[in-house]
Amino acid sequence: MLKIGGHVSTSGGILNAIGEANKIGANTIQIFGASPVQWKAPLPDKKIADEFSALSKKFEINPVFLHAPYLINLASRKGNMAVISKELLKKHLEIANSIGAYGVIFHIGSRGQRPQKEAEELIVKELKEIFSVVKNGKLIVENSAGAGNLVGSSIEEVGSIVKKVGEKRLGFCLDTAHAFESGILADFSKKGVSDFAKKIHDFIGKEKLWVIHLNDSKTPAGSNKDRHENIGQGKIGEDNFHNFLAEKFFCSKPLILEVPGYDDNGPDKKNVEIVKKMCQN
Repeated sequence: MLKIGGHVSTSGGILNAIGEANKIGANTIQIFGASPVQWKAPLPDKKIADEFSALSKKFEINPVFLHAPYLINLASRKGNMAVISKELLKKHLEIANSIGAYGVIFHIGSRGQRPQKEAEELIVKELKEIFSVVKNGKLIVENSAGAGNLVGSSIEEVGSIVKKVGEKRLGFCLDTAHAFESGILADFSKKGVSDFAKKIHDFIGKEKLWVIHLNDSKTPAGSNKDRHENIGQGKIGEDNFHNFLAEKFFCSKPLILEVPGYDDNGPDKKNVEIVKKMCQN
């Protein structure tokens, strides 16, 4: 079954996300489990968590993904940033488990002036510690747009971390806008998309791609600027998304939209319908 949805609001409470999903015609969603700009991440009340899980099953919204806060930086050498980032990621993994979410998507962060190898060693160590403490649930590394020495802008970097952690509960989230903006997927011809799929197979593992953030880009390939646009309205464009979604490896994954929407209120029914038609064709 085709899985298409978006990042939906939990304003007013986590249960409201189900109504937002229904409004846009989504059968998979992404939400924030807590504030994306705070270090506090309380577990939801058990009654609310159980009700969310029941409603998502009732309306067949599955899988549900959490997106971790933007504050997280597992690669930082500043103070105790890496340690508190690890603790925050653990809390979000626990939130995901409590509501029956598939897993937590997260950005690794910036290594600053730290050498790549040194940063990678720290990241691997922190991730292993998280998995040793929280025994259930999945973490999902998202590729970055590449600005500011962000770790994970290339398939090789993500693959190296995933393989060194060596944990079956660690997977990969491909963001199409970030891949385009970082320059690792600038060629959206059918051959270019096929070659990119093979690269994921070779460096990360085809079984590790668990979800796709399907986003167009406001900025050109290689810009390293993280600016999302509605599907077909940006620099990637409609024809290129047709080529991307014609690749079964990609179209078979849950597709999560993180787009501005035609009314600037986030992912909407129009974007969802556009993607459905592309996949059907």
